[in-house]
Amino acid sequence: MTPEFFSVSRRFECARCNGCCSGQPGYVWLSQKDLSNLSEFTGLSKRMFALTYCKPVDIGLATTLSLKEKHNHDCIFLESTGCRVYPARPAQCRTYPFWEHVLENEESWASESKECPGIGKGPIVSAETIIHAILERRENPPLSIVDVADLLGLE
Repeated sequence: MTPEFFSVSRRFECARCNGCCSGQPGYVWLSQKDLSNLSEFTGLSKRMFALTYCKPVDIGLATTLSLKEKHNHDCIFLESTGCRVYPARPAQCRTYPFWEHVLENEESWASESKECPGIGKGPIVSAETIIHAILERRENPPLSIVDVADLLGLE
């Protein structure tokens, strides 16, 4: 990622199309903070939230925690009216499309705009806000195998 590319303002406004929440397999990685927020929002203990709404995912070098998907690959929390946990949604969801690999270069940004109709539309998002999103993702890494094992009683 070049500093010049992510240090400029970009136009973005969520089109509420739910494309990033539905229709294709994917993972919504949860950090410790995400798990705490979602647990509190749903009124469940962290362990019960993880057992009900999450799955451990072996990504090769580690096992992390992801939200489950419905049989059609929609996010477990996506409803006809939108996200059921919107106020407590994970950092991965809050910061989209301002992810490092999307902001890597002009081609990546343009490619993502083919999937997301909000990219390039709406109000200008300041470079400061974009950098804050990148830092938020970095500060909220996915849970580790130790956290997952402890939560799911795998030890």
